[in-house]
Amino acid sequence: MPYSSEQLIIFFAFLPVLLAAIVGAVRFKELDQTLKILTYLIFFALIVESISRILWLYKISNLFLWPVYVTVEFGFFIWIYSIELKNNLLLKTRIWLILIFAAYLTYKTLQISSRINLIDNSGRLVESVCLIVLILSYYYKIYIEQPTKNLWSIPMFCVSTGLLIFFAGNFFIFLFINFILQYSQKLNYQIWLIHAFLNCVLYLIYSFVLWRRQEN
Repeated sequence: MPYSSEQLIIFFAFLPVLLAAIVGAVRFKELDQTLKILTYLIFFALIVESISRILWLYKISNLFLWPVYVTVEFGFFIWIYSIELKNNLLLKTRIWLILIFAAYLTYKTLQISSRINLIDNSGRLVESVCLIVLILSYYYKIYIEQPTKNLWSIPMFCVSTGLLIFFAGNFFIFLFINFILQYSQKLNYQIWLIHAFLNCVLYLIYSFVLWRRQEN
């Protein structure tokens, strides 16, 4: 059965993830703490993307990977921003936040497990809102500190900007995704094309940040 152009684009959207993983592996020893944590997340994302593509080729549902990936991703970003923001409350509660989010996502996933082809969009929405709040808090911290160097030379500013674009777009995608799944398969592919584009942009930003030599 031939694949459509939309399916092929979505399938090969993992290539920027592979690129970021290679760059992260090459530059790993030179990275600071938060970028090393980001690299761990990229490695994990590549594993999940690879498994997902294999299952897709064998016509096996890969939706069970969704709650696992979202939970781990949320945990890594909470870890990163707790370090970058140096917020005592966030540092003390980050484990609890991750556990609560994992419990919520597990509950919501089990709740819709009997409904074929539906995904838990609420977990992604909660994650998007939490990450947008953390990113805006990071921007405020940068504004207060008023660094003298160019903002685009600050690795986490670049990463945060990529994440803001990604999660702002994701918020609207996952707000309507289950309705779209039931409404039109063609529109569903178009929405996932947008998601794939946002994901590619994000991982290209990761690659750029990881490749550039860190300034002291």
